[in-house]
Amino acid sequence: MSAMPHRFAGHLGLRAPDRPLLRHLAGSGDPIAQIELLADCGFVGVQDNFLALRQPEQQERIGQALARRGLAMGSFVHDPLAWNRPTWSAADVDSRAALLAEVKRTIACARRVGGCHVTCITGFDPGRSRSEQLAAMADNLARAGDCAARAGLILCVEATAPAFVPGMLVESSADAIALVDRADHEAVALMLDTGHCAMNGEDLPTAIRRAGRRVAVVQIADTPGRIDPGAGTLDWPAIFAALAEIDHAGLIEVEHEPMEDSAEGERSLLGRLQALPRS
Repeated sequence: MSAMPHRFAGHLGLRAPDRPLLRHLAGSGDPIAQIELLADCGFVGVQDNFLALRQPEQQERIGQALARRGLAMGSFVHDPLAWNRPTWSAADVDSRAALLAEVKRTIACARRVGGCHVTCITGFDPGRSRSEQLAAMADNLARAGDCAARAGLILCVEATAPAFVPGMLVESSADAIALVDRADHEAVALMLDTGHCAMNGEDLPTAIRRAGRRVAVVQIADTPGRIDPGAGTLDWPAIFAALAEIDHAGLIEVEHEPMEDSAEGERSLLGRLQALPRS
């Protein structure tokens, strides 16, 4: 298959570790089979929300397969068992120590696969003000950033739309940008998700330009809902033009499941990705 128009990364599972992007075409949910197929289809990387839950031996096999096929490891979720708990906004000494211990486990996962971008999201604590929690998260990111930087890791703050993922702390790109700026650390950056921004009613080119060089990872999905890029309402020529303006050179992760849960649906997704405009 011809090269994709952008540096796309497929996923090894968004809602379950055995439901990768092209599981029907691969004939398997096995991550190694998926990596082989993604490489054959012109992807240049993979992301894996559930990497930290996989056994170390499987993580090492993933890293070896990526190296063999020349693919980059994209983002993976920090502590996927506690992704919607208010861990990053912890304010007490014991909770902050537990957070740093988990960051060290995340670093070990990253080393096995050659990854460097970690998705940092956290739940909202209704017993504390949002402003207090955002301030605490920025402080915790800065603390964890020292450890992450030594390991070559980037902690990526992502805003999630409350209409799609309720109960989370960071709900807008403005909040995410403010967090990155307050943390003010080389190892803390922004993850920008087109689907979440659009669900919040944000203008994507404006949001991208406002985020600028803070953006380390871009995740894409069209709207309404989270559907194949090119099948919905988003202005992809304007989005990719804005990404070119900020000189984004990182991965663009395909952050949704195919619209049709079938091999044909996966082929349709591949065709839509191939048809997206080049910068």
